[in-house]
Amino acid sequence: MIPRRRIVFEFDDLADAVRALLAPPERAEADVAAFERAFARRVGVPHALATASGRDALDLILDGLGLRAGDELIVPAYTLGELLPLIAARGIVAVPADTDPASLNVTPDSVARRLGPRTRAVLVVHLLGAPCDIRAICALADEHGVPVIEDCAHALGARIDGCSVGAFGRAALFSLEATKPVAAFGGGVCATTDDALAAAIRARLSGRRRREWPAVRKALVKFAEEMVVRSPAYGFLARLMFSGRRAGRFDRFYRRAHERVRGVAGAFTGFQARLALRRLARVDARDRRLNRLRDELVARLPARFVVQRRDGIGTPACYNLVALYDGDVVALRAAAQRAGLDLGIGGEVMDDTARMLGFDDCPGAAHAYSRAVQIPLHDRMSRRRRERILATLDRVTGELR
Repeated sequence: MIPRRRIVFEFDDLADAVRALLAPPERAEADVAAFERAFARRVGVPHALATASGRDALDLILDGLGLRAGDELIVPAYTLGELLPLIAARGIVAVPADTDPASLNVTPDSVARRLGPRTRAVLVVHLLGAPCDIRAICALADEHGVPVIEDCAHALGARIDGCSVGAFGRAALFSLEATKPVAAFGGGVCATTDDALAAAIRARLSGRRRREWPAVRKALVKFAEEMVVRSPAYGFLARLMFSGRRAGRFDRFYRRAHERVRGVAGAFTGFQARLALRRLARVDARDRRLNRLRDELVARLPARFVVQRRDGIGTPACYNLVALYDGDVVALRAAAQRAGLDLGIGGEVMDDTARMLGFDDCPGAAHAYSRAVQIPLHDRMSRRRRERILATLDRVTGELR
């Protein structure tokens, strides 16, 4: 079975884990500070603060911006649904802005339709590494006196006129999870140009205890997952976990288990800082490889797939390869699994957050959710596997006509 994603492990990861567990606390402090400085330079902002996760970064940003119960936060109608409970827990009202059917990103027009007297901030996502029209959205938000938060979890490396995404809004959040561009097996970053916001977030972070073992434990869990994915048993397990109604149940179970492994929000660790600093130095080379492989696959996909448009604004990064399929995605996934190809669909790609919030006026998000397919892609994928993916998609789409 060809899995939809792979996690890269290196021998140096183990060495970093051992060093972190044996090192004195002051070494971890120095490593984290070095990573934060390097990340700030990479994005082009004065402040980058390492956090427990991307969601933790969002929580800290919302708190630092002073959003309170009853305030409205505009969010993309097609994004990660796990952000909604975090927002709701504060009593903040999430209001979805629809997404463009070609780029899958929010637009200035869709944001403008949701701006109201209770709007206190706008959260935008550079979805799957494709920059949204962040300059126009920031100009619109400035007219209404509300800040823009950039979700760059997929987009480290994406640029607009030479400027990195994450440097346009009041603040930005990045994720350092295992499948992200800079993978530290957990962690996140708040990036901001706002001195007062940076000081408020740093004050919140200063009281956290820096414990190395939970981060090392999570890396070991991810290593075990990857060994299962690489084993001959994965084909049987994938058909068992991702078939029919079981797919949604397993996805919810996996996310809950992931939260238990993640644990409570703690301080970013020296182990994670060492991993992240090493991978940050290679992120551009990684992105060039992935974009090249992606372009090769996209050029030969069957005609029934319409790939996300990424050339409208700026230079994209490459996260996952997602295309909208003109047909029954459930039948497509089942046929592909039988042929040894694991595809992601529905909430495994992104969530229809408009529907989750009770809105029925976001057709772009609804269409994307019902049609999106994640096609396997990773930067160490062999030519043989790429050819097998294309041959399988050609065959199963032909059979499903």
